[in-house]
Amino acid sequence: MAKRPGTKCKVYVYKSGTNMVLAAQRNATLSHSTENIDTEVFSIACNKAFVTDDEAYATLREEYVQGNEVDVYIDLPTGEKLFSNCTINTFDNDIPYEELSTWFISLQGLSTQLEVVK
Repeated sequence: MAKRPGTKCKVYVYKSGTNMVLAAQRNATLSHSTENIDTEVFSIACNKAFVTDDEAYATLREEYVQGNEVDVYIDLPTGEKLFSNCTINTFDNDIPYEELSTWFISLQGLSTQLEVVK
């Protein structure tokens, strides 16, 4: 398997169907699993995600509370992008004393909907 430097991988969370960036992230984990024989899911765990501004925060929170889907893009160093719709499972705030406030955001979607786009 080829090495993929993580410093060039980024995760972007958009309001579904729009170009409104809600959050961006480095240091994320993409996992695939099987919930039962018929359903493969993927999950993304973003620790220390940066929410772009107050409007994005309000939108992200509303999408989380309402259980709406968001669009997620993962940029890979190969130039490929992974794209899918998913729901936000966790939306926790990390509030350190002397550093920037960041978010832990976990998302989940169906693996069959995870597309590779160039």
